[in-house]
Amino acid sequence: MATQAHTHLSVLKLTVLLKSVGELVVAIDTSGSIGKAELTKFLTEITSLCETVRPNRVRLLYWGSVVVGDETYDLTQLDTLATSTKPLGGGGTEPCCVPAYISEHKIQAQAVIMLTDGYIYGSWGKYSSPVLWCVLDNPRAQPAT
Repeated sequence: MATQAHTHLSVLKLTVLLKSVGELVVAIDTSGSIGKAELTKFLTEITSLCETVRPNRVRLLYWGSVVVGDETYDLTQLDTLATSTKPLGGGGTEPCCVPAYISEHKIQAQAVIMLTDGYIYGSWGKYSSPVLWCVLDNPRAQPAT
């Protein structure tokens, strides 16, 4: 069973998650409720994580009601991730689309980090990898445990 946690970005220290990582999936909510300010906060956290943990590969998934973007960055590309990424999105917020996408595309993630505002429709999803929920400014959000 996957390990799950949820927290707010204002108190999040991603370095606690892992010390060494193969492929890390970072799934970013780009639904209609996410604006430029929220996206900037998400990308700042990802940059900080990559500087600290130095995963071998980061796979960014952009999602709303479906996964609409899939980008991979290897260790040599992590420094330019925040400036080279091309976020896509809009629409509803259904996090269950992320584990479905990971399974369908046979992605072997060592861990999944879900970045969202927590205003969702439907299910939070079921994950086969450890997952860390990072919920921005929504104390009422209750990701599945």
